[in-house]
Amino acid sequence: MPVGEDGAGSALEPFQFTDAASCRAWLGRLAGADAAVRHASFGRHVRQVPEALLAPAVKLEVLETMREAVHAAQAEHAKDHRGRAVPLNPGHRAAWQETVGLWRALASAYESLIADMAETAPELATHAALICQRVLRYTGLAMGEYNRAYHSVPEELWQQLHRLYVFAENAVVATARVRDGVERIAAETTCTAAYVRSLLAQLAQPDALTIRQMDIVDRWLDHWEGLVSLSPEPARSSTVAALAVDLMSQKGAALAKQMPAAGARHLNLDNLGRTLRQASASLKKGQTPWQIGLGELRPDVCEMMLVLLYIQWCAAGTGRVDERTAASMSVRICPGIASIHHQLTGRPLRQPEGEPALRVVGNGSMPEWDEPPPAATETWSIVNKSASGFLGLCRKPDVNAPVGHRQLLGMKAGPEKGIYVGIVQRLNVDANGSVWVGLRLISAGPQPAAVRTAEERAGDSAGGAYERALLLPEDAARNVPTTLVLPPKWYRPERVLEVHTGTGQRIRLQALLEEGPNFERATFAPA
Repeated sequence: MPVGEDGAGSALEPFQFTDAASCRAWLGRLAGADAAVRHASFGRHVRQVPEALLAPAVKLEVLETMREAVHAAQAEHAKDHRGRAVPLNPGHRAAWQETVGLWRALASAYESLIADMAETAPELATHAALICQRVLRYTGLAMGEYNRAYHSVPEELWQQLHRLYVFAENAVVATARVRDGVERIAAETTCTAAYVRSLLAQLAQPDALTIRQMDIVDRWLDHWEGLVSLSPEPARSSTVAALAVDLMSQKGAALAKQMPAAGARHLNLDNLGRTLRQASASLKKGQTPWQIGLGELRPDVCEMMLVLLYIQWCAAGTGRVDERTAASMSVRICPGIASIHHQLTGRPLRQPEGEPALRVVGNGSMPEWDEPPPAATETWSIVNKSASGFLGLCRKPDVNAPVGHRQLLGMKAGPEKGIYVGIVQRLNVDANGSVWVGLRLISAGPQPAAVRTAEERAGDSAGGAYERALLLPEDAARNVPTTLVLPPKWYRPERVLEVHTGTGQRIRLQALLEEGPNFERATFAPA
């Protein structure tokens, strides 16, 4: 469902300032207020700027004066919703709507100055590049909040972004340099760079990224947004894939061959591709990400991100395609270890000594029962599949159990079928509220197990009781040994556990293969 511009509060309070100086005084008074009060107050005042009885030039000064404080308030407020499982609960959804609403209100406030420029304040033409860059920037930030909540960007925001870029071109300010050092590494930018930034952010396929990865891409784009130029004509010779964007469309950039003959802008990605290749080569020579300006990251994480982005930005449509075939099948989905375990055993977990389990597997915040309730499953639809074990799944809006990025799921195709285990690699909520999931299958035939620590330690999250776990069989084709799927925060290198699968054994954890919000998967050896 699209989020409108009224997400940050609608009740008006008197406009608190008449010029930049009184705005700074108001910001000083507001600084001591509660974070939620500050955020709501920013929302109310930004929305009043277009209709305020101020000269257009003063409105611009006021907006520029507020920007840094608004960005800080937004960063704090957005913590409540970014990366949460979908569908968002009411509290997280409200925070998301308020954050998107304030970015969009800022975009609208600056855009109102474009109308003033054309009608009553021609003197603002000297600031046309800055005003347009601000509108593009805040439209892009609103789009980014959709990405970070794993929701599709509304078509109306794409239309707004394209329309604003067309204005910048027609006003001959698209490549004029303006200063923007608020929440940015690079202090200078252009309207074209702000537009390209949003195109590249979407081409990075945010539905397949973690929040941390999205933050890395955003930080790197501060350096790289200016490396891409736009032209009505395709580049005559290029070492990278031909991408373009239709300025009359309701979507972002895609392969140039899919674009109309007129109204498209072609992306020249040669400089960006060269930069990515050079950064990757520097890492291979032993330089650190910090030394090449890419931040404090592990070299392997940095290298993986560079490869991923090069594929998405500079090699689109050129690699081997993992063939997808359409499918139409209903399956039962188990949302985590507890549900999968229950489906495999048909009963609640009991201690091997015969006593009922005292806890439900979870993050420690779940209530306790003497007997856990029956583990829930949901009916989803498989819409496509690939030979590599990647499934496209759709969950209708009326199913409400939350699904998170990188969550472990179990899948059962029928009463006589076994259970497959997979990890959510792609996650997106469309405009109608349906949840679309890309599930990477990692194993068939999981075995139910119970685990506990071999030695009880002070502060140990596991304690001495057995908890649910899963044994995943060896995958010889992928050179993956038998692995153990544990609840979150159980893994520690060399940790000794007791595993019970009918008989007990002691094992020692070795490598952590992968993890998500509801699991950890590790290799192990006999202790």
